[in-house]
Amino acid sequence: MNQKSAHEGSVIQTLFRLALPLFFLNLINSLYNIVDTFWVGQLGELQVGSVSLIGPVLWCAQSLAGGLSAAAVALIGTRLGEQKPQEASRFATTLLYVAIMIGAVLSIGTLIGTQAILHLIATPAELYQDSKLYLYGISFDYIGLLILNVYMAICQSEGNSKLGVKVNVLASAANLLLDPLFIFGFHMNVFGAALATAVSKWLVIPLIVYQLLHNKGQIHMQLRSFRFHKEDLKLIFRVCIPASGGQFLESLGFVMLNTYIVSYGAIAMSAYGVGNKIVNLAGIPIASFSAASSTIVAHSLGSRQPQRCKECYRTTWMLAEAFSGSLGILTLLFVQPLIYLFVPDGGVELVAYAKEFVIFATVSSVFMCWYSVLCGVFNGAGHTKYTFILGILRLWVFRIPLILLFERVTDWGITGIWTAMILSNLMECIAAQWMYQRGGWLNSTIISDDALTA
Repeated sequence: MNQKSAHEGSVIQTLFRLALPLFFLNLINSLYNIVDTFWVGQLGELQVGSVSLIGPVLWCAQSLAGGLSAAAVALIGTRLGEQKPQEASRFATTLLYVAIMIGAVLSIGTLIGTQAILHLIATPAELYQDSKLYLYGISFDYIGLLILNVYMAICQSEGNSKLGVKVNVLASAANLLLDPLFIFGFHMNVFGAALATAVSKWLVIPLIVYQLLHNKGQIHMQLRSFRFHKEDLKLIFRVCIPASGGQFLESLGFVMLNTYIVSYGAIAMSAYGVGNKIVNLAGIPIASFSAASSTIVAHSLGSRQPQRCKECYRTTWMLAEAFSGSLGILTLLFVQPLIYLFVPDGGVELVAYAKEFVIFATVSSVFMCWYSVLCGVFNGAGHTKYTFILGILRLWVFRIPLILLFERVTDWGITGIWTAMILSNLMECIAAQWMYQRGGWLNSTIISDDALTA
């Protein structure tokens, strides 16, 4: 694909060219969690609950990966929009090294702090041992996770997401083969599920390095002779820290949310985990179009086309809502068979909890779609401080207080949690749209000085 196409030509055509590979990419990424849940589900309901309980802990690491990805798309995209491939290449190389260093710190920290983490999330006794084993296994995943995310962001910034898709297909295929081998063949149980996810990413790292060194596009990386530039690091962290911080605080909020869910029993936790996997499938178009919009906004701001950015937001929102709504309807029609696909021996209580969650989450997806598209616009513009603020508002200001309110003044039980989810997402959308309408996001602070004065 022509590198200039992100800021030239029809917006809707550009969105589809960028979003379709990303859709497939996100579908492949979802297979990591789906395959884990399927095979762990063969072990039993409580094992599914253990994996689900650890999920938000992994999201905390993924928040850092998301922050680096946001920085990559914004910084590399604007430099390519300004026709400065050498600067784009320098940022790409710096981001890759930063990803490796952060991944190593996360792995060591998780291994050392496993018991403290399990205590923090109030792990029930019946889930403790499996949760501990799964957390140990996941600690080996962080370096591969961050490298893969930065690589995908580099490909996305160039408008060539197909490379990222190919690598993810290989990693997912490896995970598909390793999961049953590690879980049942080597009798590792839930530890094997986590380790398979980590190993599948490590296996594709040599391919990633090779492709980055021999890239035929505008990004040319010199890994051995590379030297860090202090100003580049400052700019990367200026974009990355708010994006990562917002996602981290959101993830921490989900850790707190899990403590409320698990208070209704281990089966409720398992049901939430299964329901979440089902709903996330319907959310793939949202993530794909949102990521594509970030690339278009970054390129368009770099080439000084603010109206194209606004057109991109309107078009992305309509497309994402249409696709997400259609998949949501299909999800509701086949929700029970999907539940039994993940947990063949699921009991009546688990199925009832999971079905209720899926219904509420499908309704809430209308607002999640709106919110995600706006975050994509803000991230593409480099205004990750907006997504940081929104990340705090969503869980800590809106959802958790609503959960506590419904718990005290109603007898809705776990339904109060799902109701708080819908209302908090609606309130979040109103706040995000207000930020968009103010227009401050169009004044990008990551465009190079000479581009601003041109």
